[in-house]
Amino acid sequence: MAEVFIIGAGGHARVIASMLSVEPHFVTLDPQTEDRILGELVAANAAAEYYIGIGTNSHRRRIADKLRALGARLPPCVAPNAFVARDAQLGDATVICLGSQIGSRAALGFACIVNTLSSVDHDCALGDYTQVTAGVTFGGTVVVGTNGFFGVKSAVIPNRRLGNDVVVMAGAIVTSDIPDGLMVGGNPAQIVRRVQGSP
Repeated sequence: MAEVFIIGAGGHARVIASMLSVEPHFVTLDPQTEDRILGELVAANAAAEYYIGIGTNSHRRRIADKLRALGARLPPCVAPNAFVARDAQLGDATVICLGSQIGSRAALGFACIVNTLSSVDHDCALGDYTQVTAGVTFGGTVVVGTNGFFGVKSAVIPNRRLGNDVVVMAGAIVTSDIPDGLMVGGNPAQIVRRVQGSP
């Protein structure tokens, strides 16, 4: 069995550890030295598996990209009691947490998170780095761009298209398409503001 390393040691890292069948090594990083530490770690443990136990999208994305560039093995992590349809696709470094469901022909990109008791229905497509928090529901054939964030108990009705860098606030019900870089909230969801850093 290959050694297992989790980058991070906070809540999300511990959730990942609880889903693994082996005892992992936790690695905490200082932004000023993370390039050197990651480089040395992967060089010394080329056969190991690496999981990214970081919840914050921007930080997780940075670490995921660095590990991928180093050639690290970044398998998906799926909780034992999650359901993933046999014809669904999970990108490397994606995490599917306890009780979640990924439907038929759903496709999740690189370094996504689907948190506890969330449902991604058939034919949905979630872009790279998208984070789905606890209890979120996607109807069928929803398409989400990169770096999305979906707050607790939010939902998207079927056949909607959401752009890149979209933030859906907790409890919001998305009933229409959402362009890039917007935060939405309410029922039905309305634009709250443009997301900082979006074009």
